[in-house]
This record gives sequence, structure tokens and C-alpha cells, in this order.
Amino acid sequence: MPIIIEWVGNLQNVASDDSGHSVIIESRRENTPAGFSATQILLIAAASCMSNHVVEILQKKRLQIKKLRVLADGVRAVEHPKKFKSITLTFEVQGNVSQEVLDGVLLLVKEKYCSVLNSLDPAINVKLESRVIAE
Repeated sequence: MPIIIEWVGNLQNVASDDSGHSVIIESRRENTPAGFSATQILLIAAASCMSNHVVEILQKKRLQIKKLRVLADGVRAVEHPKKFKSITLTFEVQGNVSQEVLDGVLLLVKEKYCSVLNSLDPAINVKLESRVIAE
């Protein structure tokens, strides 16, 4: 899983993989944002890891998902290194999924399958919220 980070000027880098995918990463100290900050990418990684596993498990349960959206947010410490103190992932699912089933799948994925969340400092409070949206 090699990733290459290349500095492209100012406080911007481009991350790329061996398949040719790339993403701009930058410090938010610049006035003209052109990409995600590194901490935003951490939230993206956590949310997408959870989302992919949730979809996979719901599909294995033969539940129809019409829409799934994750809102990710984090609270960071004020002092350096400004670590995340908490992360909240809010899942909105539309389909024939009950709230009880969704909450059970979220807990299972968080505890067992999401390698991103399980790689983070256990002191980070990860809160999962969810709502089933009526069709």
C-alpha cells in the first residue's frame, strides 16, 4: 500500500498511489484552499472505512439501501499536537433498514471491522449517531 507525498509549493502536497489516484493535501493556513487538510483526510478515512463496511454488511443481510450519507466531525485539542479528542460520525440511511439493525451494524463495524478507527488512539472518543430516513 505505498503512498507517495510530493511537495508542490507553499504548504501543499499531492498524495498519490501506484494506481494513479491522487489528492491534494494542504495546510489551512493559506487563504486559497485547494485541497483537504491532513486532519480532514483522517475524518474522511474513518467515515469511508465505516461506510464501506456498513454497506457491505447491510447488503449481505439482503437489505436494500437507497442512500447512505455520513457526516463526520471532530474536536481537537487546543495545544499542540492538537490531537483529536473526539470524532462523531453521523450515518443517515434510506432504505428498508430498521434503526435497531443499523445501530447494531454500526457497533459491529466500529468494534471489529474498521481498521482506520481501530488504528487511532483509544483515548479518542468515537461517537456514532444514526438515523433512518423515511422513503
